[in-house]
Amino acid sequence: MPASVAECAVCGGTGWRPAPAGEGPTAVVPCECRERERAARALDIAGIPEKYRACSFSNFNCHWEDPGGRLRNDSLWVALHAAQKYADDYTPGEPGGLLFLGATGVGKTHLLVALLKALGGRGFDCLFLDYQELLRQIQNSYNAEVRATEYQLLRPVLATEVVAIDDLGNNRISDWVEDTVTYVINYRYSENRPTLFTANLWEEPMQGEPGKRVTHATFIERLGPRVASRLKEMCRFVELRSRDYRARGR
Repeated sequence: MPASVAECAVCGGTGWRPAPAGEGPTAVVPCECRERERAARALDIAGIPEKYRACSFSNFNCHWEDPGGRLRNDSLWVALHAAQKYADDYTPGEPGGLLFLGATGVGKTHLLVALLKALGGRGFDCLFLDYQELLRQIQNSYNAEVRATEYQLLRPVLATEVVAIDDLGNNRISDWVEDTVTYVINYRYSENRPTLFTANLWEEPMQGEPGKRVTHATFIERLGPRVASRLKEMCRFVELRSRDYRARGR
């Protein structure tokens, strides 16, 4: 029996509590600890890293640039509500996803995890993936000493109802990378399985003053034209514009 249920002071580990008067015709009803345990299992199954498990819509801060809380960052506010609306309106089998776009430290992964947790809380099967780690595992499957095959590694990526891929395109492109990512994205697109992404990429090369240009990788440069085109079809792009919140600790 899960520890959280066994230690519950309300139901004593049975998973059931007495029904208050007027709550139902039966003498007992499911205890709230069962719902908490189900949510905890959903986090484990989704593979959400420990450092992100506290992320939620309620603790996403749209005012962090102004400690007084008077000035709201509108792009963060729009992104938050886009994620909340997606979670509320999601219907299985309907195509479409979200891609949170922006520089490092603006809250993309926070929103991605909060959205995934909200969908998991509604009972949908979800999976969180780090882009670089996924590619590393697939490449490692070619090692004769590794028993997992490429198919075994890709099967949950292809079959899970909702997949979230963090930091899409965070490595140099190669023919193998482009082919692998194209296969995953096209498969999920054709099967109407929504995919959620974060990316520190841009649709067009960023222009700057001569001699002061700061270059940013584009979707085509890091993922190839096939993937870049498909992403526009299958996702709504939501841009987050803010200063790096991690810089507060430096």
